[in-house]
Amino acid sequence: MTDSIDWYFDPLPGPAFSAALRDLRTAGPVVATTALGGALPIHYIVGYDALAEAFRAGDRFPPAHAYQIISEPYIGQTFMSMEETPHGVWRPPMMKRFRRRAIDALGDDEVAALATELLDALPAAGEIDLVPTFTHRFAFAVICRQLGLPREREDAFYGWSMDLMFGGRDLERSRRADAALTEYVMPVVEARRREPRDDAISDWLATDVEGEPIGDASILSHIRLVFTAGATTTSDALGNLLHALGTHPAAWEAVAAEPERAEDAVQELLRWNPPVAAQPRFVRPDADAELAGTRIPANSAVLFGIHAAHRDPAEFPEPDHFDLERRPKELLTFGPGLRTCPGMHLAQKNLRIGLRELARRLPGFRLTHPEADAPRGILLRGPAALRARW
Repeated sequence: MTDSIDWYFDPLPGPAFSAALRDLRTAGPVVATTALGGALPIHYIVGYDALAEAFRAGDRFPPAHAYQIISEPYIGQTFMSMEETPHGVWRPPMMKRFRRRAIDALGDDEVAALATELLDALPAAGEIDLVPTFTHRFAFAVICRQLGLPREREDAFYGWSMDLMFGGRDLERSRRADAALTEYVMPVVEARRREPRDDAISDWLATDVEGEPIGDASILSHIRLVFTAGATTTSDALGNLLHALGTHPAAWEAVAAEPERAEDAVQELLRWNPPVAAQPRFVRPDADAELAGTRIPANSAVLFGIHAAHRDPAEFPEPDHFDLERRPKELLTFGPGLRTCPGMHLAQKNLRIGLRELARRLPGFRLTHPEADAPRGILLRGPAALRARW
């Protein structure tokens, strides 16, 4: 029953999530419910049109406010937690390496080589869990390449990032993760200060923002941001993609036979099971908001239901069907509007190339525990394991 679901922390694996959202949608495109064991009243936006409007309504649902409350205490101040004017000043220099032009210039062969390196390390036969060996490592390998970080602790990056992202659940774990990440990053920052290279950290050290150099604290905060909001979600998306194709054999065979179909698979995955299933926001503190005929009180918590909106039958016929032939007019996965995800171009490139290389190298890929390894999570959604044979 949807009234017994904790809309922040229940796992709702596999199709149970979509079924719960389908029940919730019967109450309308914006539904009043609760989270945190009933302690937190929230409004869940589950309709496509309502969510598309909400993403562009920064005056009603200011994005900086949510980042200030949820992430800034654990990752530090970044352009994402800044109000609109400083956000517009800080975002361009901090995301220079992640713009479309920079990602287009990043050679497919270079990204494919990172995927191939990880795939080469897999055993030739037997069952293997692709989450710790591939999906949780590939995106971080690419991010490290962009930042200029070495990859010796690549296996730890996902855990550090998750502990930072959900620091409020376990403050001590969050502190340990931050200490480990800082210990790993700061020697690289000092080395780039002495000898700049062709990477993002060197760019930041050479950049002034509003006449002031970018300090170490800000560099650390933005590295935490790139790991938590960028690489972690891309890792989960790759796991979701492989699970989707592993449970839809015809789609997998189409991609294996025609590698260019990887792009179709990626776009449908970003609709069907996006890694950010719901995004917390708050109504502005000084005024109520109205959305789709629903009044939401000032300062109320709101969930931007991306997964729910992408299963809205008013926008997507047969929404629960994973269909490589689908051509949606606009996905909400990366948050349209002024705060569109700055890592969207790199994320899609990672997914496309990662899938293409895996299909080329492991044509007989099949999941051995598809139900147990189904993606789970209400806010961030991905598989905890992905056991497979080929």
